[in-house]
Amino acid sequence: MLRLAVFGLLMALSFGAGPGAAAEADDPFALAFKAAQEAQASVTSAALSQLGARFAAGSGDLAHKVRERQDLVARWRTLDRALVATSADDTARAAELKRDGDEVKRQVDRVEAELAARFPEFAELSRPRPLDEAEVRALLEPGETLLMVFAAQKSTHVFAINRDTRLWHRAAISHEQLVASVRHLRAGLDPRTATLRGAGAIDETADAGDSPVAPAEPGQFDLAAAHELYQLLLAPVAGALGGNARLLIATEAPLDALPFHVLLTEPPDPGLTGSRALGRAPWLLRRHSIVMLPGVGSLKALRANRPARAGGEAFRGFGAPRLAGPKLALRGGGGGDVSARFFARDRLADVDAVRRLSPLPETAGELKRLATALGADPARAIQIDDAATETAVKTADLSGARILAFATHGLVAGEIKGLAEPALVFTPPAEASDLDDGLLTASEAANLKLSADWVVLSACNTASSDGEPGADGLSGLARAFFYAGARALIVSHWPVRDDAAARITTGTFAALAAEPGLAKAEAFRRSMLALIEDGSDPGLAHPSVWAPFVVVGEGR
Repeated sequence: MLRLAVFGLLMALSFGAGPGAAAEADDPFALAFKAAQEAQASVTSAALSQLGARFAAGSGDLAHKVRERQDLVARWRTLDRALVATSADDTARAAELKRDGDEVKRQVDRVEAELAARFPEFAELSRPRPLDEAEVRALLEPGETLLMVFAAQKSTHVFAINRDTRLWHRAAISHEQLVASVRHLRAGLDPRTATLRGAGAIDETADAGDSPVAPAEPGQFDLAAAHELYQLLLAPVAGALGGNARLLIATEAPLDALPFHVLLTEPPDPGLTGSRALGRAPWLLRRHSIVMLPGVGSLKALRANRPARAGGEAFRGFGAPRLAGPKLALRGGGGGDVSARFFARDRLADVDAVRRLSPLPETAGELKRLATALGADPARAIQIDDAATETAVKTADLSGARILAFATHGLVAGEIKGLAEPALVFTPPAEASDLDDGLLTASEAANLKLSADWVVLSACNTASSDGEPGADGLSGLARAFFYAGARALIVSHWPVRDDAAARITTGTFAALAAEPGLAKAEAFRRSMLALIEDGSDPGLAHPSVWAPFVVVGEGR
């Protein structure tokens, strides 16, 4: 909170000088815009800046040194966290961790010195720094607006920049009030807390293909509150959004727990009720495609250093693991036995407990349709059922895949006793080993070697660590895939209805195949709109069904 107070004070002082035009020597907008970026610096944006350095480096000595440095820094952070968590009585363990950490830190210093001597330009890419207005404009394309939303202690600041306009708005909503507002809206979005009905949306004993029952009432998601938040935050900068179709949004807790496309640009129609109110609501999605950025500086890392791509595979997919638990309609915690014995003492998962998680019948068809839409042979491009193993993912050469998809359960840290980091579920082996215990954890995903334009995490809870305001905006899984080499992700904020997840992802890539020049984020927007407007199942209009996924990273 001290960080919020310090930067909040700085921006309040700057704002007092006036958000409009100012002399170049004393520009309050520039001062506050950079201050907010400093405050929003995150592990993910730092990883993306280093990712940009790897793109620029190609495959030579610099690329190898950059990766060596990243791996050493990750190892040092792991040791440091372990040292902090060590019991005060365990002095021997603490001394061992400190000794190991000091040695790894010396190796980091050695590699950094070598990088500085041999590749001085690396410093610009490897250390995130705030971008100024001119740098942002140079990276933006026509029809794009960058939005940065910073929640200070007593107010919230919104910066909007496009090629022609800059606006700065200070909203009279404190960090504490914003947390309460996001929590309120999220309560009507997460199908575990919203009593959504329709096509088996939350009935954990029903198939996704069951007949629809009564659609949700709009009160389950507070449409008026969604419009009120839009009015507070975005309406005052609408002059910078008007003709710009794509919004690039950089924010942090608590707003990183709320998909912006569920905000309402106009008040809800009081004459509409039920699914009609939801289906006709003026969602922000109707005006704009939206891309989430881990930080403003990540835009440079993603756009300024694009690798030249020659050949490679169009698509690789893994999912539909063979599991034997009860059928669920959500890609969530997985059902089945999640007792304290889920993990053995050697920290490997109990493969029998993994096997008792619920199957996901829609995921095989989803991956097959994705492969077909992208011109890939499903027989060669995807691995499902018994072939969808952790071993298959770890041993595959994924470096040439332009699009990589995982359609399975996503587990978040703490959701299952003993699970210390988020993981994706795969067909478990007969016996657990370090190579394969049925769970690909975030730390294991980070060791993959990718150069993918998109990684689709078609599972639940892959956008935020626990779905609560205040948690990291990108879970360990998302950070891990950026670290491994992804340029953009499709991730989700809450448990996903199985049939809807399949339709959103396949619809996105079908739109791209039909219109090759279409931007990724626009294809994604059209796929979500198609779900909202499908009158055959009124439950699809509820935002808990169509809104969980977001595009993070590069959206064009």
